[in-house]
Parts: sequence; structure tokens; C-alpha cells
Amino acid sequence: MKIISLLLLLISFNAIAQNTLVSSGNLFEGEPYLAVDPQNSNHLVAAWMGFQLNQKIVIKSVVSTDGGSSWSAPIWQAHQQAGNSSADVSLGFDLNGNLYMAYIDYDNVNFSNGAVICRKSTDGGLSWGAAVVARAIGSCPNKLCIDRPWIAVDPLTGSIVMTSTNAKQPTLVQAPYHPYMAISSDGGANFSLQELDAAPFLAGNAIPQPMPSPAFANDGTFMAVYPSYETTQSILPRVVEVNKTAPSSFYSYQTAFQGLGFGAGNDTLKSGPHLALDPNNSGRAAYFFMTAVFGDPDIAFIEKNGSTWSAPSRVNNDPQANGAIQDLIWADYDTDGDLAVCWRDRRNGVAGTYQSPSQIFCRIQSNQTWGSEFTISPVVNHDSILLEKGNDFLNVQFSNNQLYTIWGDVRSGSLKIYLNRYNQNDSSNFVQQIPTMEPIYPNPSSGVFEVPINCNGQAFKVHDQNGKVVLKGTLEHQLDLSSFPAGSYLLSVGRQQFKLLKN
Repeated sequence: MKIISLLLLLISFNAIAQNTLVSSGNLFEGEPYLAVDPQNSNHLVAAWMGFQLNQKIVIKSVVSTDGGSSWSAPIWQAHQQAGNSSADVSLGFDLNGNLYMAYIDYDNVNFSNGAVICRKSTDGGLSWGAAVVARAIGSCPNKLCIDRPWIAVDPLTGSIVMTSTNAKQPTLVQAPYHPYMAISSDGGANFSLQELDAAPFLAGNAIPQPMPSPAFANDGTFMAVYPSYETTQSILPRVVEVNKTAPSSFYSYQTAFQGLGFGAGNDTLKSGPHLALDPNNSGRAAYFFMTAVFGDPDIAFIEKNGSTWSAPSRVNNDPQANGAIQDLIWADYDTDGDLAVCWRDRRNGVAGTYQSPSQIFCRIQSNQTWGSEFTISPVVNHDSILLEKGNDFLNVQFSNNQLYTIWGDVRSGSLKIYLNRYNQNDSSNFVQQIPTMEPIYPNPSSGVFEVPINCNGQAFKVHDQNGKVVLKGTLEHQLDLSSFPAGSYLLSVGRQQFKLLKN
């Protein structure tokens, strides 16, 4: 019975991201990813799944050149076919400043078409090249092997690796299941395909989504970790490390952990694990995951130093088995070897329930010793949107003692993207909401404001500085306040709000 219980935990080990629009008229902007230019740590690019009028969910992105203080207007990527939807974006720079984007574009109703897409930007994310199919549904009949792509870029050679897993569609996907990999050695123009697992380290028939987590070190070492449960290989489930030290070498495999304790039995939790690899020490890595073995859903990790992995350790240090749920993990190493991890935490909310107020907690490990926890967000009330798929990860990037954390937050009444920059040297915090839609312009204006296209046709209200509704109706291409006195106004469109300044 213990083995069966563990198997159920592992089956729910990987939260899968699907495209959903939000009920009650909310506009969905979720699952963000951040890239930091290795040549310029003030150059940031953020991408996420976002709403676009008449387009289902698309991939949007913005650029900052001042460390996140200001951002460009968002741009979005067109679908491969009409009626498709997009999800699961990730980003990676090479050392020459080229930026690569991975995401899926697919028929999310019938799965009649779909692919992992790669796009390349040569101007730092301000514009993107043509879509290249890295892996199509047709490459893996009865597998739907295009879900949850992660991108990793080799700093040494510029090679691109995109990993993926089987989609959570049990009537369409047949065992055995695999972690998958697409590799490009020509700047994303072409990709070769392979399954990442191999005997006697096959993922097996029991875990429908053995999602791999990939990373490169600066010396070109590639590492990925994925779950495995095949009784002909091991009576217990395993977490497998696959390693490749140079382009000409063969992949090597070893068991990072074998036994009980991975995953969470509650399918609502966002339990996707994450591998972090020290960029300057390819023999040092950490794998973060959720576990309930300490009495309730906690954040835990195993750490590799040299050739061996440690036993699991608990990361969050609230009282053990207090009923508080932690999930939504991400971690990264700084160039000096410090390790940071952030997660969503409900210890200051309601014990024992996912539907609880939460905030983002972080910890930093320096010289193999964990520092105190710190928070980078206020306590934010729960919203039903957080129960939906498509909110399955946040993202952390650690560069030059600056810890960047990006996540979807409902504090404004709808799901929006927030970035926090934490300075490890002085513990200062900077937080900003990233613009997820086109701005209203000009602003300030003499009276006529151009309205973003995705607001057209929606009901609106305009409030004056005293909160009085002075205008309401249905938005068209422009909002005309020419007849109103100069001053500040608040435009409400659905659950979004824009501050307008009239000269």
C-alpha cells in the first residue's frame, strides 16, 4: 500500500499548464518567465501567457533596460493556425546576446495540431524572428509529447535544448511515457529529436508526465532530472539525473533519489519541481520539489556536491505539520555560488487549505548555510483563478546579488504579473507590476485617449478624483474627455483600472 500511495504522489508530481480564460470577466495574465542578459544584468525580458482579443491565449513579452524599473509596451506572438492557443513560455540568452523563446502553440480542444515553437531575437527581445517548429505532435504518435517545454542554452557552444513531456490527456496518450528533448546546434534554425530517458533509467508506464528539468553550466555540462517508476528497474520510484559533459560525450545516468517522499497527493497544488545548476561548478546542483512527508505540503530539496546527492531536506522553516501549504517553487544559483529559492506560502493564511491568503517567501543559501526566510510580497487573498491550470510556476533569476522573482498575483482583482528585485547586499526590495497590455496613450492628454484594442467593446466607467462616476458606456477606439476639467481620472474596464491625466 505504501508503494501505491507513493505512486499516486508521483503521478501528481508534475503540475501541467493548460490554457484557460478566467471566469467573471477577468483577463488572464499568468505563468511568467524572466531572462537576464548575461552581458548586462540591467537588461531583462519577461514573457507570459496573456489574453488577446479574439486570439485565445497568446504569448506576450516586454523588455526592461534599467533592471525592471520601466518596461516596453508588450508585444505578442501570432498563432500557427487560427483557433490555436499558446502556453508554457520559457526564455534563454546565449553569451552573444541572442535570446530564445520556447512555448507551445496548439489546438487545445481536439489536439488536431500543435508544436513546441522556438523564436529567436537578435535585438534583446524588442522583436522576434519567425516561428521554428522544434517538436511537433506528429513526431510522437499517441504521445502528445509537446507539453511543458523548458529551454536551456549552452553558454559554451550556444546549443539550444528544449525538453518536454506528455500532455495530461489520458484518452489520447499511451504508455510508456518519456521525457523528451529537442536540440539545435545552429541557432534555433533546425532541431534534432530524441527521448531523454534510456534503460535502465526509463521513466516507465506509471507516471503520465515525467517532466524533465534541464540546465547548463558555464563549462558546457548539461544536466536534467526527471522522475521514474518502472518496477523492472527498481521496486521504488526514483528521481534520475542525466548528465553530459561535452558535445562529443555520451549521456550518463544515475539515481539522484530513490524512495518515498516526492510529490503531493492534492492535485490542486502547483507542485512542479525545478533543477538549479551552479553555473561555475557543474558538480553542484539542487533539485527542489514538494513533499508531504513532514506532515503537510512543504518545499524540500536534494543537493548534489561532487558525484552524490543528499537526502531530502525541508526548506521552509515554519512549524512542522502546522497545516500551512507551500507550493509554486523556483530556484537559481548566482554566479558566486549562492543559491536562492522562492515559493508561495500560506502560513499567514488559513491552515489546511489551498484556498487561502498567501504570500511569496524566499531563502538564500550562502557557503552551504541557509539564511533566514524573507517575504517579497504582501499577504494576498485567494482568488478562484488560482485553482485553474496555467498558474503552475513562478520564476527566479539570481544575478550579481540581485534576486529577481516574477509571478502572477491577484492583488489588483485580476491576475497580473509582478516582478520583485531583492538586493542580497542590503536586503532592499523593489516591486513593480509589469505592463501586461498595451498602454492608453497619449497620457497625459488634452482630452482624447487612444484605447488598447483588447478593451474595445467592453463596458467602462470613468471616476473623478472624488470617486464620482462622470462617464460610462462601451469603449471604442478612443475615450474623449475633452469636455471635462483638467485633472486626474480613473478608468475602470472590467476589473482593470487605468489612471488618466487630462491637461
